[in-house]
Amino acid sequence: MTLALAVPVFGPPAAGKTTLTAALGQMPGCAVFRLREHVPETILAATATSAERLGWIDDFTVVTALRGYIDATVQAGAAHTVFFDNFPSTGAQVRFFLMLLEQHAPGCAVRAVELAVDTTTLYRRAFHRRVCHHCERDPIRDPRLPAVPSTDDAQRCARCGGILHPRRGDAPRLLRARIQRYRQTADGIRQAFAAAGVTVTQLDGGASAEQTTKAVTTLLIRSSQP
Repeated sequence: MTLALAVPVFGPPAAGKTTLTAALGQMPGCAVFRLREHVPETILAATATSAERLGWIDDFTVVTALRGYIDATVQAGAAHTVFFDNFPSTGAQVRFFLMLLEQHAPGCAVRAVELAVDTTTLYRRAFHRRVCHHCERDPIRDPRLPAVPSTDDAQRCARCGGILHPRRGDAPRLLRARIQRYRQTADGIRQAFAAAGVTVTQLDGGASAEQTTKAVTTLLIRSSQP
């Protein structure tokens, strides 16, 4: 199986990137790349609680992780489409991303998607978002994947019954810092893609998860047609 399509999905915190890529990644021949899953625990731990460094990972680590993932995916023939959850997150990362794709998967098409959501919706989602420490065994005990609450008890996980917790990065101080950082880097991401001739499609991340998933699926089908 040849890696034919790469779909970077970016946007502000709580825009629905992880929910979207998780749904799309379940389709046959598809996979999802999340940078933190390919980074040493020591680096993750150093960026977990600082508002200034929250989630920030140095370029050398980013390139090393990305190169290893793309090369392994291509060599294994594991997927024809990869969705990149919240990546790239800077203009420099866009350039690294495109360069590594050209080196390891020449001919792979790129369709960038940006989820746009108003600030009120972002804060509301973050306030209600919960994670499960039991279902997601995060290496630094900082789960990121949104959990589904039980219909009988909204404070418990529908999958395992464990107690749900607020996501650490959704604390007001950290969330403000994350939103501000996205606003500072978003133009650079768009400009880097534009300079490479890659169109960035903006979608309404404020819609339901089902609607957004359908919109991306439709976009990819249309872009694959001659």
